[in-house]
Amino acid sequence: MIAPVTALAPAAALAHAVDLLMRQGFVVSARNSRGDSAYLRPDGCAYALRVSNHARTPKQRRNHPDAIVSLVIRAPRRPEQVAELVAAAIRDFAAARARKEAAGPGEAHASGGAHASGGAHASGEASGAGSRK
Repeated sequence: MIAPVTALAPAAALAHAVDLLMRQGFVVSARNSRGDSAYLRPDGCAYALRVSNHARTPKQRRNHPDAIVSLVIRAPRRPEQVAELVAAAIRDFAAARARKEAAGPGEAHASGGAHASGGAHASGEASGAGSRK
């Protein structure tokens, strides 16, 4: 008998999401001091994808205007659910990046963005808190 796959706790699901994004060529560009938010970007890209357990605040929006998509996971998720959310976040990131780059330099860091959806909460904008590494 095959054992059922159990859900990952939110912190483990976030770590799994970051790992999956890194396997897709994203690199961690910043983390907050609590470790509950990470910012990842493709090599040479001006924009970031945020992975966190909470929606961003106005202060976080100011600190990371480059974050154009957030993947927010607040509840336990199975690994395959996390993979689906990551795939959606990557698609949203590509679309948001294309819109930003088409808008030109003056519009590059305008507020707004896309979101990944699925079994976890996903916000339409990314956030940033804490220190850069």
